Amino acid sequence: MSSVTLERVSQTKPRYLFIDTIRGFAVVNMILYHLCWNIDNLTDIKLNWYHTNLASFWQFSICGTFLLLAGFCIRFSSRILKHTIILAICAMSITLVTSITGDKTLIVFGILHCMTLCFIIFMLIKNFINQIPSSIGLCICILLFIITYNIPNGYLGFFGFGLYLPKGWYVSYWLSLLGLLSPDFSSADYFPIFPYLFLFLAGYYLSKLNFNIKKDINIKSLAFIGQNSLIIYLVHQPILYILMLPIIK
Repeated sequence: MSSVTLERVSQTKPRYLFIDTIRGFAVVNMILYHLCWNIDNLTDIKLNWYHTNLASFWQFSICGTFLLLAGFCIRFSSRILKHTIILAICAMSITLVTSITGDKTLIVFGILHCMTLCFIIFMLIKNFINQIPSSIGLCICILLFIITYNIPNGYLGFFGFGLYLPKGWYVSYWLSLLGLLSPDFSSADYFPIFPYLFLFLAGYYLSKLNFNIKKDINIKSLAFIGQNSLIIYLVHQPILYILMLPIIK
């Protein structure tokens, strides 16, 4: 799993320090989650609770926060293309570095890769989605996220109802990026376009609703972390790995 939002509000516009604080809290949780992943996967210490539904929910809450906030903040950016290029470079760099460290840590299509494509898709469909009222768009995106959540598992549906998709759709390595997970695809961090594009777009529609967020409500330490989430994301695992070298098997 990997996790970070990386879209930052343009400095020419006022920052939502409250949003930075939420992102910072998610970054701290991400570091703790990855520390647990390292212990469970790279040492002889096994964390049984790490494989429970509660741990899975912890992971989802972290990544879901990042994607939702990325969509929320993109409306305030005047340099979307620049941010997209930076994200793409960082994503490719992560794939390159993790391909050297081993199969267990290889990240082929993680959250940065997903976010990069979300940015690209957003730029392509922005005019269309802006024609949909924000409240309706938000509800549609949430519903589509729920319906498509299990595409990687082979079906559409929710609450016990499911429509199984043809197995022939799940044979292409590259279609795994969309969520049609093939048997030969493997990634330590996997966030396919479907369903996560809809969570990203839900964040965008959420930012367009008329509700008041106090820009100056924040916890300074968390806001600082949130403002520097990309660099922290890039360096936190190497630092954790170096610190854990004495106990890595």
